[in-house]
Amino acid sequence: METDRYDYHRHHHFVGFTVWASTLLDKRQRAKDRRLSALMAMGNIDVFASSLDQIAQRQKHADTLCIWLLACPIDELEKMPKAKLSNLVSEALSNSFIVYDKTAEKIFSNNIETWKNMGNFQFINNVGDCFNRMQNIEEYWNTMVKENDDLIDKITNNPDQYPGKFVCTKWLRNPGIRNNMKLHHSWVCWLSYQAEYMRYMNRQNMSVINISQEELDEFVKKYKKEIVLEEKEPDQDKFYTPLNLIDSLASLQAIQDQLDKAK
Repeated sequence: METDRYDYHRHHHFVGFTVWASTLLDKRQRAKDRRLSALMAMGNIDVFASSLDQIAQRQKHADTLCIWLLACPIDELEKMPKAKLSNLVSEALSNSFIVYDKTAEKIFSNNIETWKNMGNFQFINNVGDCFNRMQNIEEYWNTMVKENDDLIDKITNNPDQYPGKFVCTKWLRNPGIRNNMKLHHSWVCWLSYQAEYMRYMNRQNMSVINISQEELDEFVKKYKKEIVLEEKEPDQDKFYTPLNLIDSLASLQAIQDQLDKAK
């Protein structure tokens, strides 16, 4: 009887310990998941900021070309070799679309109730503000780039409707394109500010959830690391075979004969 009572208490103590251990492990796992979610969100913001910096640097280079092109009389520019001038103008007018991975944003949004339960409202507000800003920046910038590209395509596809010796100088004579060329310096300033604002918000996030700059940098480094595949890319030429024209014509002739008989 005493043995049964001892076994009963021992069993319940074991069950209680198991539940406690399971709960502890579950809490630790949730903490790891939250930390990973936080790092993914912050890493996404950091990568986005870096992409803005890269575009700003390209715009800075383009700005130098635009200033020179705008200062030169177009009649004088048209005396240059066509290929050289076209390359210069294309380089000055080229713009990159902003494209970023929204996976981290979706994961964070799905996990937002957990953050609320933890009371990390400052972190939620910071990250939410960054994600909203990133979407607005992407939409504004890409709309502007598309409008400019559409204008260039319109002139390129209808050259006879626009004055100029070359297609590239037809671009340069267009008031809308010239106005965009004057805005490069402002775009550089705007893009650089937005990138630094993202980093400022990330520094705020670090202090809120106790993540160091080194930890974030390490995570971003792994996030951006490219996978090197030993396997070679398929050779497209191997998938092409010469058209057997004689067989094809013979087949078509057989079909035509059948159609003629059916008449």
